[in-house]
Amino acid sequence: MTEAHILILVVIIALVISFIITLLVLNASAKKIISTNTKLVENQHTLLEQNKMQSSELEKQMSELEAQKGELEEQKEKIETLQRQQEELTEQLKHSTPDEVSQLREQTRQHREHIELTAEMSDDELLEWIDQKMEETHLFKDSNMTLKVMAKTLGLTQKRLGALFKNHPKYSSLGDYLNEKRFLYACRLLREEPHWTIEAVGAEAGFGGRRTFQSEVKRRLGITPLQYRQSQS
Repeated sequence: MTEAHILILVVIIALVISFIITLLVLNASAKKIISTNTKLVENQHTLLEQNKMQSSELEKQMSELEAQKGELEEQKEKIETLQRQQEELTEQLKHSTPDEVSQLREQTRQHREHIELTAEMSDDELLEWIDQKMEETHLFKDSNMTLKVMAKTLGLTQKRLGALFKNHPKYSSLGDYLNEKRFLYACRLLREEPHWTIEAVGAEAGFGGRRTFQSEVKRRLGITPLQYRQSQS
């Protein structure tokens, strides 16, 4: 082997060694980069999980704040109702005899007991109590009955009364509940008062007009009020 061949071989060996060293360096750098990226991904994943937990905690806190806000509004409404009643009572006392004053005080005591009683009732118990009041007072016969008026008449807050029917599986609103009471009362009148006109029955039951009355009966029974009356005779 000539010196030229030996020189070429040495150069080739040097290049191979240099290439191997370069590969080793690149491989080490690649591993380092991959390790760094892996840590970054893990850190980002940890941050995302922390953000999710913080978001969940914030949503929970917001929900609790909304519930507290609702309770505060209900308490505020109760206080305003009591203040208004106190003002009305004070005004009545100015023009009342001793006996009337005694009666008003007794009514006030009973009213406070009533507020405490209804506040402790479950939704089912409260609805049963309202059903009883409907039978006694026939509030549903007022075709212009509103949530505000009914709540004041029954000694309840609008929030409690509105939530009762909004969350009830059978009724979608106070109006739906009142229409059921009107419907049942109207059916009784159709059976017991055969000489009353359909318009008179609907008006007495609290329906705004004949068309509204007929639509409600048709929706619930599939027949008109006249057909119902004929089927009961």
